[in-house]
Amino acid sequence: MDGLSIEVLREIFLYLKDEYSSDDLFSALMVNRRWCKTVVPILWEAPFNKQNYNKQHSKCIRTYLSNAGEKLTSVLTSHGVDLSSCSNGTIFDYASYLRHLPLLELLQNIKYYFLPPEMLADPFKQPEDDSYFKNMLVFAVLCILFTKHSSYIRTLRIVNDPDLQHLNVVVARLLNLSGATISLSGLQYFQCHSLTKEDVSPLYSEMAEVCKSIIRMDINSVIRSEEKALSSLIKAQKNLKYLTIRSEEINFIPALESIESQSSSLIRLRLECLFLDVATNNALNSLKSCKNLRSLILRNCYELECPRVLEISKSFPLLEEFYYGGCFEMPEEFITGILKTSNSNLRRLTLKDYTPGVIIAIITYCKNIQELYLLELDEDDILSIFRNCTQLKHFTFNGGENVKADDLFRKMASCIPKSLEYMCIFMDLKEHWVFSSKALKDFLDIATSHSFKYLTVNHRDFTEDDEEMNPTFPEYATMTTFDNEHLEVIKQSKINFHTHCGYMLVEYPDFITEINIPDLREIPLFKRWYHILGQSWTERLIDSSW
Repeated sequence: MDGLSIEVLREIFLYLKDEYSSDDLFSALMVNRRWCKTVVPILWEAPFNKQNYNKQHSKCIRTYLSNAGEKLTSVLTSHGVDLSSCSNGTIFDYASYLRHLPLLELLQNIKYYFLPPEMLADPFKQPEDDSYFKNMLVFAVLCILFTKHSSYIRTLRIVNDPDLQHLNVVVARLLNLSGATISLSGLQYFQCHSLTKEDVSPLYSEMAEVCKSIIRMDINSVIRSEEKALSSLIKAQKNLKYLTIRSEEINFIPALESIESQSSSLIRLRLECLFLDVATNNALNSLKSCKNLRSLILRNCYELECPRVLEISKSFPLLEEFYYGGCFEMPEEFITGILKTSNSNLRRLTLKDYTPGVIIAIITYCKNIQELYLLELDEDDILSIFRNCTQLKHFTFNGGENVKADDLFRKMASCIPKSLEYMCIFMDLKEHWVFSSKALKDFLDIATSHSFKYLTVNHRDFTEDDEEMNPTFPEYATMTTFDNEHLEVIKQSKINFHTHCGYMLVEYPDFITEINIPDLREIPLFKRWYHILGQSWTERLIDSSW
């Protein structure tokens, strides 16, 4: 491989990049200097993305501070920040490699790095009075270091968290830091929540002048003073593809009106907590202009049956993914319009409620549906979906109560789509399906002769009993759906199986809360499988292009 250029080597090493482990890259790092120079920038692109705060992982803070320069370190030491463990300079300019900047995770790593040994031993022990101020100061210094040294920050994530409140003045004026107009000019992913006691509109306005290449934008909560600046930021983008807007007030309207400027590029739109009946005609027409939309997610959105809003359901013929949930109302006519218009293009559908009319629309129009998530289904609905959705790959549903499961498993086996790879059933913890190992075997024998590979059974306590109401809590949470005969059938079928009791019993470390066959919990392949199956259709597009 000595003859390969640095660019080609980097492309090869990117295949070793793993969200769960960096061991392969660290091994490559030790081969020779050339490989080391190629691998180090990859390792330091996103040091804060993993939320595993511990003393070892947070040592990256020490490395950055070792490269902060005399002026910035003198500011820290003059205010009592202990930098005795930091070296005087580093071999690499690690800050220049930073590509992803999640501000809350940065602060958490800072806090953990400066925790004294007694705090690590006793997490309930109160820190010294000035430690909070010192952490804030280090945070500000590192933000200056990153914006000054990194030439290309791709991701900026700002969340409204109590730990960040006192730093909101720094966050809201991030573009004023030295080098920020250069380092953030190529920003591709921007996530922002409105900041407590701080107007974020100056940040939006400055970003509209500098950041014109954002591909993905997630905005959580819009206040009145920010609505026009946010609208300008959306309009300034050249190729916005993924947009999330969440607002519990009417301040979302200018942002919706600005969507028309991105109608040719927008492929994923997520709207949360919006009363769409108060939207202006311009805002609704802006939504209808997004003819290239591939994914529409509506969570806690209301008044969809309003005649003006209902017209939106006929606007997205290319839609591949649709999600609706979080509301008490079930807008059957709106959802049926979505399914009829997208028709055979729809690949993934998630509904947290449904009506008989919606089931009819699914089996009538969604002939190419591949992933389906529905709440409680009766036996006829399950079998109707199996018979009509012949391209189905992933099927998740709530199994309901009083099901004749032996009979249902055999009926499902007789009409299972040959394409089905994964099935997830939610059951009541105490009133779960009761079925024999023979019925399970009959189903798996036929299913695995086609494409079936994964079975998940998750339990929920639909009675909402909690620990206070159940003094023998571990015994109460014990799973009784599967006995040893069932598990032996699953082992013999060679599928991947996962079941969970529905509780995270941290106080009972010896209690079994989940069963995995084979036991792959510590293997990255299992984690990737479980993560990918839970991703939305376009989240996979985002991951593959990031």
